[in-house]
Amino acid sequence: MSSSMREMTQDAQNLAGYVYTIGDLADFFGITHRALRFYEDKGMLKPKRVGQKRLYSKKDRTKLRLILNGKQIGMTIREIQDFLESYELRDGNERQMREALNKIRSQRLLLKQRRESIEMSLAELERVEQIIAGMVDAGLTDD
Repeated sequence: MSSSMREMTQDAQNLAGYVYTIGDLADFFGITHRALRFYEDKGMLKPKRVGQKRLYSKKDRTKLRLILNGKQIGMTIREIQDFLESYELRDGNERQMREALNKIRSQRLLLKQRRESIEMSLAELERVEQIIAGMVDAGLTDD
């Protein structure tokens, strides 16, 4: 086999599993290319580079889903980075996995508390709305 054929074969092997472009992931998740580059700059995603082109693996796609889920539940970038580190090391370090589990549980508790607060605020708004609507219906306004 010629050296150029060996190089092409080696390049193909190095890119095996890298199946998504930046556009593929941006479209699939409904985010911008800039957001993907931001996560890359933060070291949260590590696409392969082929010239100017970024190629993402299935693992990158999974990590992006975790990043976006973390954002959705109110985690900070630092908390998401810590979580991703534990995701990377899920084959070993029990201490890190316990830390990740504790963070997830803490975040879930915080979100439940926020939900309770929101539900109380909604109930109070509904009560005030009913009072005002009753006053309007009864003609008790200054108009």
